[in-house]
Amino acid sequence: MRKLLLATAALAALGAGSAMADQIVVKDSGPMAGPVVAVVPAPDSVRSYVVANPRPAVRLEGEIVQGYVVPGDVELVPVPDNPDYVYFYAGDNRPVIVRAEDRSVVYVDADTVVDDGIPDELIGYVRDNPVDPLVLEGDIAVGYEVPVDARLQPVDGYKGYSYFYHNGQPYVVDQTSRRVVYYPR
Repeated sequence: MRKLLLATAALAALGAGSAMADQIVVKDSGPMAGPVVAVVPAPDSVRSYVVANPRPAVRLEGEIVQGYVVPGDVELVPVPDNPDYVYFYAGDNRPVIVRAEDRSVVYVDADTVVDDGIPDELIGYVRDNPVDPLVLEGDIAVGYEVPVDARLQPVDGYKGYSYFYHNGQPYVVDQTSRRVVYYPR
């Protein structure tokens, strides 16, 4: 019975689209009774807006995961076309989408790379100084080796780092190895 309820909840979540609430709670009975919660992620339009509009990072205690309740002293930025959601960028420059109603996290970008000590000022410089995009092949992530013939832009004031843009996103590169060391998603 529990499997049937879970399958039904999952199908309902897929079919409901963005009009659906963020969670579906299915009650079950029996020895293992209790609520089963399926989290429905923020709509694609909200995620796209948040990624396209980064904010200065906010450092918080503990691990930020779905369901985490954001403290009241953290400034949350509204999503203009969807007042149900607000957001902030975590200390490691990951976008975090929050349900406005109760300040609970509904989406944390798990693919964003932690900055591993790259100064916030360097990241800010790269975001504030876009350059003509490079056309590159393959998936670009941390560790990606930028081809020798690709032109990289030096980061003023940060010897050893350069950067480029690809598909509207900035990528920071270690100049010695020509490998990507940071990118916000």
